[in-house]
Amino acid sequence: MQSPLSPLQTCVVHQQSALTVLRQYLQDQRHLGPARPSPAQPPGGCSTLSQGGSSRRIPPPAPSSKRRTILQVARESRLTRFIGFTSGLLNLEQNSLAPLHLHVEWKLSAELRNLCSRMAARDDCLRLDADLKAIEQCLREIALQLLSSLSSDNSATQLHTIPALKELCQKYLEV
Repeated sequence: MQSPLSPLQTCVVHQQSALTVLRQYLQDQRHLGPARPSPAQPPGGCSTLSQGGSSRRIPPPAPSSKRRTILQVARESRLTRFIGFTSGLLNLEQNSLAPLHLHVEWKLSAELRNLCSRMAARDDCLRLDADLKAIEQCLREIALQLLSSLSSDNSATQLHTIPALKELCQKYLEV
C-alpha cells in the first residue's frame, strides 16, 4: 500500500496539473494567432510559378484575418509569466523543500488547479481577465504561504530558499 502524500507533495501534484493546463491553454491560444508561412514558401515571401518557359512571381497570401490583438498578446505574456513562476516554484519545492516538513495548506494549490482548469474549459473570453487575475492572486498566496512557513523553519535550507522564492516572485509576479 502506498503511503499518503505529504501536504507539500499534494501541492506539487496540484501545481503540476495546473502547469500542464496553463501550457496547453497557451499553446491553444497561440494557434488562434496569424497564420505562419508554410515551410515550402521561400524566405522572401513570394514564390515563383514557371509556365511555358517564363516565370512570374506570386505574392504571398493575404494576411490572416485572425491577427492577434494587443490584448491577446498581453494575456499571452501573463500566461507565460505564470508558467515561468509555476515551473520555478515546482523546481524549488521538489529540490529544496522536499526534505523539510513545512506546514503548507494544499487548498491553495487545489484552487490553482481548479482555476486553471475552469479557465481552459471556457468557450468565451468574457471572464478571461478575471480568471488570470484570480490565478495570479492564487500564485501570490501560495508564495506567501511558503515564505511564512519557511520563516518559521530554523534549518539551513531556509537561508537559501527564502531569497530564491523572493527572487522568483519579483521576476514573474507583479509585486
